[in-house]
Amino acid sequence: MTDSLRRGPQSAWYEGTREDFLSATTQDVANQLAGRAAAESLAIESAQTQEWQRSISLLQTHLGERIPLIRDVLAGVGSESIRHVILEFDFRRRGLRLDCVLLADGVIFVVEFKRTRLARADFDQVMTYAVNLLEFHKVTREWCAESGGIVVPVLALTTGELGKRPEWFGLAGHSWPSLAHRPLECDRDSIKDAFQLALKNRRTDSPLSSRKWIESSFRPSSSILDAALSLYGNHDVAAIEEHAAPKEAIEASVREIRKQIEAAITCGEYHILFLSGAPGAGKTLVGLDIVMRGEFADQSVFVTGNAPLVDVLNKALAASYRAQGRQPPIWAMTGYKHTDAHLVASAATFKIVKAHKFLSERGRIHHQEDSRILVFDEAQRTYEKGRVVLNKPLPDHEADLILAAQRGMFPHGGAVVVALVGHNQAINRGERGIKAWLEAADRGGWSFSIDDETLSLAEITERDKWSAHPKRKHLFHGHLRQSMRFYRNSAVEEWVGALIDGRIADAASLATQLGKHESVIWLTRNLSSARRWGKRHAIGGQRVGLIASGQARRLAAEGLFVDHKPDIADWMLTPGSDIRSSNTLETVQNQYQIQGLELDYSIVCWDADFRHNGTEWTAHKLKGEDWQNDSLINVAKNGYRVLLTRARKGMVIFVPKGDLSGEDKTRNVDFYDGVWEFLKKCGALEFED
Repeated sequence: MTDSLRRGPQSAWYEGTREDFLSATTQDVANQLAGRAAAESLAIESAQTQEWQRSISLLQTHLGERIPLIRDVLAGVGSESIRHVILEFDFRRRGLRLDCVLLADGVIFVVEFKRTRLARADFDQVMTYAVNLLEFHKVTREWCAESGGIVVPVLALTTGELGKRPEWFGLAGHSWPSLAHRPLECDRDSIKDAFQLALKNRRTDSPLSSRKWIESSFRPSSSILDAALSLYGNHDVAAIEEHAAPKEAIEASVREIRKQIEAAITCGEYHILFLSGAPGAGKTLVGLDIVMRGEFADQSVFVTGNAPLVDVLNKALAASYRAQGRQPPIWAMTGYKHTDAHLVASAATFKIVKAHKFLSERGRIHHQEDSRILVFDEAQRTYEKGRVVLNKPLPDHEADLILAAQRGMFPHGGAVVVALVGHNQAINRGERGIKAWLEAADRGGWSFSIDDETLSLAEITERDKWSAHPKRKHLFHGHLRQSMRFYRNSAVEEWVGALIDGRIADAASLATQLGKHESVIWLTRNLSSARRWGKRHAIGGQRVGLIASGQARRLAAEGLFVDHKPDIADWMLTPGSDIRSSNTLETVQNQYQIQGLELDYSIVCWDADFRHNGTEWTAHKLKGEDWQNDSLINVAKNGYRVLLTRARKGMVIFVPKGDLSGEDKTRNVDFYDGVWEFLKKCGALEFED
């Protein structure tokens, strides 16, 4: 396998030999650190500048306490084998910054300084840093495995007193044979003793090159990949039971995409593969399968513009991993002990990344060295040139920037983007849809694979051009037709399409068909009745939730506040007994938070931002004291399309009555009556509580 995981972006603000450090003054080291910090602050978002300035100020304040402690350790008798000092090591691929790393013959010390006292969180922090080095830092892992080196976390108080001597607890007792069982804890008076204790217990005096260590690539261990795989296999975000046909389609799609990835990598091509599908058809599952399984797992990253999905997946994976502690065979397979779950779970979700982490302050890609295969979920959501991202306008279309960055990272070819594209799902202003990637491929000289069915989607213009394009290759399983939501009858998706398109007869006919399959679309004008409906239907671990448009601000009169965004992971995953759970039916999520996720039962709360006047749909935004017309009708339509396709088993639509007194013009009865009557014409049925 090609070693694409070359030198990573991690760096240190200070690095030097033992002799260099001892000969420098505290002010010399402080100036270098502050200079590097200031230099990096010039390349970050303006919104972060104040935070960085505070960090630099804090760093300078504490350096006077930390540097003399390090000097005492290095100058002590018996410390000659500590040969290199690395301060403020930025392991960016893991989002970690380590206070101090000392490289000794046979030992890597990971040192965290605390001022007056030590807490459990400090223990977990320094152990997490050490585990990440052993799981993701190639040179650390190989040196420990091949030369017998060990990693020793150290917690050092700079001003407080510990009240006890450092203790050595050995290497056994957890999942990493090269890691000290517990951090060494010390204060100013005992810090030299702590380091001598570790040096006395090292297994080898093999040296370690500081240059190789600093320049080490990021390469996840096989064990952590296994852990991620086992997590993926047990996560509960997407229910795929009872869906034989969709599962077969997903498996066929995965096989074909893997085959084409292999061909592109082998031939050194720059290549895009498109996978399209309706909401709930399983595109995300295909992407996760490619990233988590198979020969390309350690060269691929799952990136999504859907930040809420990342939060929910990560929390679900972590919870699933903890649950596996009761299943010895899985723990044996992953190679980790149950007691280490809290350290492993966060590390094992590393394959799922929020898209904004790929963007630096000027719209350039902050790329990651293990991303030869970039699986980009919700690819239709990439932004157009000029859209403000991280407080700066994009200098080019986002898709072009991503492809250019891939080419820059892999100048000799062999880079692939798998674009997972939902159709009729553009819900933000400035989203360019699938055409952004086709045009970027054309401009950048990338070949691409696309299904004829994908090319037939309404969003694609110039179909003949793309169909006959000289760099186009065919996919035969590149469009997922069947939704896994509403497993009793897939016609719900069609009913939503007919409703949004204004095709009353088609919608009514589909509603009749749904009714025969016990998938009635229910209506109510009483929110309390809707809540009772939801609580009756959601049994055991099933999910029910209130959802509404992000523009539905007059639902505030009903006690629903769409601008309050409860934590989506807690909302989706905590049990009904938890007040943060969706099942309490107290808080509401909007289409931006819920896109890509699903519930068993949904209560869709309709507001006057999207109305039917008897002839057509109209969109509106609340500005000041009244509604204003919104020209982006398709964005509004797609927003409600997302809301109406979140449920797997059933939904009720709540349409308020409005203000019957007529005093509140923003809740004019006519706004809501128009929606109510149109929904009834389309076959939705009012239920009696």
